[in-house]
Amino acid sequence: MQLSTIIGKPILTRAGEQLGYVTGVCLTRDLKKLAALAAADGDEEEFYLPARAVLSLSDAIIASAARIPAPTGLPSPVGLPAFSPNGDTLGTVCDLLFGDEEPVLILSREGVRTAVPVCRAAIGESVIVYGEGEKPAARKIKPRAPQEAPAPVPKKAPSAEPKEQTKEVKYDLGGRNLLGRRVIRSVFDADGKLVAAAGERITPDILSRARRKGRLVALTVNTLTNI
Repeated sequence: MQLSTIIGKPILTRAGEQLGYVTGVCLTRDLKKLAALAAADGDEEEFYLPARAVLSLSDAIIASAARIPAPTGLPSPVGLPAFSPNGDTLGTVCDLLFGDEEPVLILSREGVRTAVPVCRAAIGESVIVYGEGEKPAARKIKPRAPQEAPAPVPKKAPSAEPKEQTKEVKYDLGGRNLLGRRVIRSVFDADGKLVAAAGERITPDILSRARRKGRLVALTVNTLTNI
């Protein structure tokens, strides 16, 4: 199964009620199976579905209403930079093929895609790709740490100078906030129509358009400075 084909898919109940759409995927430790889905509803509020709630992964994802407070498993490596053991840049992970067979990372560099079996990769904050016959160091992504409630911030006396108002970022794809990020390269849909222009900052409208056009993964990759 191709991870990018899951991102952006609508999530429906058996009765046809729309729960939202997929924004991110978490996998089992061997990267072969689904562990959880990150999703967003119509108001872009994020929620999580366990793998047991997913009943079908066809054109639309059919799932029960069961939810979990935080994602389980390992976050997908999509968006991570990839290097050789010598530190040479190999590109960025833009997709993952997973299933019963050995998972395969898809690297993208300057428009060229390369397939790398996961058995040749050490995955952490970045991906180190080894040659055939070389044994990677301890690999796999570290599990997500449980989120703790933030400590209360002591109140400060009001300042005479006005403070700049910032909008809370609610949208998150696999742990990487997208709202407000600048697009490095223009993103187009399958018909060649513009989804997001290079230099634009991502807005809720751009996120919604990318979701409808199935271009959330491309939008995420094109906000990274190392592609």
